[in-house]
Amino acid sequence: MPFSFSNSSKITRTEPAHSAEYENEVSGQTSAAQLNDLVRDVFSSIGVKKLYKHQAEGIRLINEGKNIVVSAPTASGKSEIYMSAVIDAALRGENSLILYPTKALSRDQSRRFGAFALYGINTEIYDGDTPQTKREKIRANPPNILITNVDMLHFILLHNRLFTKFIKKLRFVVLDELHIYSGVLGAHTANIIMRLKRLAQRTNGTKLRFIATSATIGNAKSFAEELFGEQFEEVKGTSSPRGEVHHTLINPEEENYLSTCLELLQGSKRKTLIFGNSHSVVERLGLNAKRTGLPLQVYRGGLKYEKRREIEDSFRSGKTRFLATTSALELGMDIGDVDSVILAGFPGTITRVKQRVGRAGRKGQVSDAYFVARENPLDQYYFENPEEYFNGEPENCYLNKTNKNIAMEHIVSSAKDAILTEEEAEKHSELIAELVEKKLLKKWGKFYAPTIEGAKSAKKMNIRSIGGTVRLRDEEAEQFIGEREETMAINELFEGAIYLHSGKAYLSEKLDLEKKVAHLVPYSGDLTEFSTPMRERTAEIIEESAERETFGYPIHFGKVHVSDSVYGFKYKDSLSGKTISEHKFSVPYLHEFNTLAIWLDLDELTGEIENFGNGLHAFEHVSIAMMPAITGADPKELGGISYPYGRMFIYDGVPEGNGVTNVVYNKFEKIVEMAEQRLTSCKCKDGCPKCILDPMCGNDNRFLDKEAGLDLTRKMLGAKK
Repeated sequence: MPFSFSNSSKITRTEPAHSAEYENEVSGQTSAAQLNDLVRDVFSSIGVKKLYKHQAEGIRLINEGKNIVVSAPTASGKSEIYMSAVIDAALRGENSLILYPTKALSRDQSRRFGAFALYGINTEIYDGDTPQTKREKIRANPPNILITNVDMLHFILLHNRLFTKFIKKLRFVVLDELHIYSGVLGAHTANIIMRLKRLAQRTNGTKLRFIATSATIGNAKSFAEELFGEQFEEVKGTSSPRGEVHHTLINPEEENYLSTCLELLQGSKRKTLIFGNSHSVVERLGLNAKRTGLPLQVYRGGLKYEKRREIEDSFRSGKTRFLATTSALELGMDIGDVDSVILAGFPGTITRVKQRVGRAGRKGQVSDAYFVARENPLDQYYFENPEEYFNGEPENCYLNKTNKNIAMEHIVSSAKDAILTEEEAEKHSELIAELVEKKLLKKWGKFYAPTIEGAKSAKKMNIRSIGGTVRLRDEEAEQFIGEREETMAINELFEGAIYLHSGKAYLSEKLDLEKKVAHLVPYSGDLTEFSTPMRERTAEIIEESAERETFGYPIHFGKVHVSDSVYGFKYKDSLSGKTISEHKFSVPYLHEFNTLAIWLDLDELTGEIENFGNGLHAFEHVSIAMMPAITGADPKELGGISYPYGRMFIYDGVPEGNGVTNVVYNKFEKIVEMAEQRLTSCKCKDGCPKCILDPMCGNDNRFLDKEAGLDLTRKMLGAKK
């Protein structure tokens, strides 16, 4: 692409092409995969003449009756493995359920099953975009293969009497893109799978079989076993081919990273995907491209089905050359032959880097992959450590399926699926008692059933969050335009906040936490500023469940009580980040919750390091910035509090915890090493956005000392030596 690097640092590397490793020809009789004749014929007709070694291994293990998780890069033929299994099952008169993480991927993958329709094997999609009349037909005459998502599966279970015909013959459950289900979504999904297993056992006494596919993550097998509650075999997909990739890592020195991303498109004729890390980033790319006349389309979750299909088809056909997207197009959907990928910022993990870069060159052509670093510690770390970027270890996924709030929601839902027996209730006696007290469950003889309110709460449950949601109301249009998790609302939708939604900027007139509504009006004028909350947070230990030493200092894991108060906000200039004005509320917004956390006691160093308290605060900031590389979590999913006397808390940012700090607890040493390197490498004197300044800091980045933070990390590492 035509681009001048005069105001940027860059690193280039070429990843050579590698050829495929095949098993035997699909048409041969000696294949270790033991393909069904029909599957073999259809695969051959669509151009799959041979199986990669990992495909053959996966099919063999399924034929042996094993649950498997296939861990492999994008475009490595993972779907052929489970396609073989579910078609085989259909020919035996058994049904299969396939769960995709997005509606777009569901529709893309359903086309691949069309080749089997000629043989009487029916496949249907049942999700939020399926018309009501179509849903009724599917329920009346169930297909052999039902494609849906975990959100809809929750509702299918609540109304399972309409699906009895399908569930009676259910044998296989396929979960595509396992790595997506880390955190809160994973905890909900684990409970939904548990409910499905319970219902299948009650309906027909069947023990379900499970197949999962995943990008390459550090704990695919153990994570699958935690999610499904079953034993798994892992199949590692390293035998598929890959075209040559030209990598360029760019660190803008003067201009904004988004401007650099758009500059890469100037004069280019190559089909290009730009991946942004949030809705806001993608929307800003779209707005800035429009101002400069670049023909860039925006694709993200939340768009209407017809609009998504229009954009997908336009990009697939080549009519649209440039597309800015969130993770919505990170997954295995076929969007044609992409030539180039631009990462607008490090996406948090090496796994996501490989997934996004893997979207280009899927047809074997030479491709380009650009990483444009932001001014934050993690982006700068990977720019300065390219070996970690290219060959670093993938992160571990995590979940906390025993989260009390999530568990209670699914106990009520389970009772709605099929009434709870006394024996089942005894396993959760304390939670059952609390649900009865809250009038969400009631006892009928020896059974427990949901109350009217309980049934309503089950239907309203959002499996992508913990607790309720705040609805967004456009007061000018007099309609609701979306929703946001309640736990995030006080930080993003407080009175006076500037909020971006669907390509438009809004000003929050009022946040009504009692009615759970944010009242918004369109923002007038040019958007040259943004809002940021002023916060105070405290943490108190409730219970310690583990303790060990890290570099000779005690580190703990357990449950804490967090109090998060937003007492005001600031408007800042969009380009410089300088404060324009400051506003305080007469009554702060307050959010209190119990959650999981680690805490580190470094009181021994208080007398050894000058300005220790500010140094600990700096260490807290840079540590949290590094944690996504280890955990896969967004920094917004974590919170931190440090006290001058030597204690530092890092906590899960959701009520009752999502499990991320458990990963941090076990891998804290790596985080300290990364933090020390970033503080050492950063060229600034007193601290900057590339090392210790955090835009989410409730103290507005006051009381920080970079040198003291560096001294602290070196003393910790020195203790190790």
